[in-house]
Amino acid sequence: MEFLGVYDETGKELENRKILRGDKALKDNEYIKLVAVWIKCEGKYLIQKTSKEKGGVFAVSGGHVPYKTTSKQQAIIELQEELGLNLDPNKLKLLGNVKIPHCIFDVFLVEDDSLKQYNFNLQKEEVESVVWCDCKEIDNLIQKGIFRESSKLHYDAFIKNLEYQK
Repeated sequence: MEFLGVYDETGKELENRKILRGDKALKDNEYIKLVAVWIKCEGKYLIQKTSKEKGGVFAVSGGHVPYKTTSKQQAIIELQEELGLNLDPNKLKLLGNVKIPHCIFDVFLVEDDSLKQYNFNLQKEEVESVVWCDCKEIDNLIQKGIFRESSKLHYDAFIKNLEYQK
């Protein structure tokens, strides 16, 4: 049984307010928090193909933020669980957040060229495989309809702007 914190529209945790994961009992002005982590290495982004149980689509690492856990803490946990990546928390840069109905995604970026040869240990229940993609390749996955919608929202809000402003 996992509990999630409940937040206001600004991303501030509501004191002593939590819900059971999967519970849809949020009020109109309440949100749960999720994290998304974009990893950049030598101009490409690490994209994972999710397991069949998770939809078999392409996405970035991330997940729900449990009650009384910070987004940064959860980002580190998700990277460890999904990819076997032990990352220094100081390498996580918060880009901002993306809000959808009842969810706030805190979006992080890791830029580390040493990860190109990293031997990722994938959590098979979550991740089938990983691939390094540039923005044109990500755009192609989006056009084919095989890129997770929430990851597309982060991409459109932050990553595409970072890359195409160069």
